[in-house]
Amino acid sequence: MPARIIDGKALGQRYRDDIAARAARLRAAGRPVRLDALLVGGDDDAAHQYAESQAKTCRALGIDYVLHELPAGAGHDDIAGRVLLLNTKDEVSAIMVHLPLPAEVDAYSIQKLIAPEKDVEGVNPANIGNVVYGRSSLAPCTALAVIKMVEHTGVGPEGLRGKLAVVVGASNHVGKPIAVLLMRMDATVVSCNKWTPGLAELTRRADVLVAAAGVPDLITRDMVKPGAVVIDVGVNRVPGPDGKMRTVGDVAYDAVGGFGAQAGTAANHAGWISPVPGGVGPMTVAMLLLNVVEAAERASGVRV
Repeated sequence: MPARIIDGKALGQRYRDDIAARAARLRAAGRPVRLDALLVGGDDDAAHQYAESQAKTCRALGIDYVLHELPAGAGHDDIAGRVLLLNTKDEVSAIMVHLPLPAEVDAYSIQKLIAPEKDVEGVNPANIGNVVYGRSSLAPCTALAVIKMVEHTGVGPEGLRGKLAVVVGASNHVGKPIAVLLMRMDATVVSCNKWTPGLAELTRRADVLVAAAGVPDLITRDMVKPGAVVIDVGVNRVPGPDGKMRTVGDVAYDAVGGFGAQAGTAANHAGWISPVPGGVGPMTVAMLLLNVVEAAERASGVRV
């Protein structure tokens, strides 16, 4: 029997239903639920399409969405000034800044200006620190998505306690916070990367394996413990057999999951696996909106 698939679209929909209900309660209480997004240099059609998709999703869930567009020539002071202004607005529940910013503007210097209580992407250093210290905070969306997906599998009767989790990739807003959140669940966590010597030896011991290195098909079947939970965070564009570009993850999906021609017995493939696309991506969007409603609840004092 092949691995069970962690369907990010279906799981994300469950969270969206909950988000919509919570947003409705806030609106009924006369409390704002609003996401303000900042987009610099709106000439990029892909960026506009993403913003429009975000607006549509917010509206469907009862969340107000306001897009602030600044010209491509906007400098640090222009962008910082807009963020600081939004921090002061009571009607603004949440703030996010679309990346990339102009080359001459340091994203970190802008992200650290977002008020921590409105930082729904979890990019303010204060929120990253709160994740480490285990305090209530708005965690980075992708990291939170991974944790919710791991929880969905059940892992075992006591969750991750006593389990080994290996995270391949240590970026500031993905790999590192994933590792810390797994530690908070009492897992024994190994953080490594694509250059780690003996990588396969480490991953073969993992009860939970998170691939976030940005390397297509880095994780092969022989690198996975039979029955393990495998979460693929990678998003890589590679040419397909027909020459057209396609999106794949960091995990050799068919082989590791035991699908199709790669099918095997339960003794030689993962127990759970997330696909790319359709796994972490839709869950990350859901977690952003979950953070929005969380921020609105905290600001209003209305908890549901």
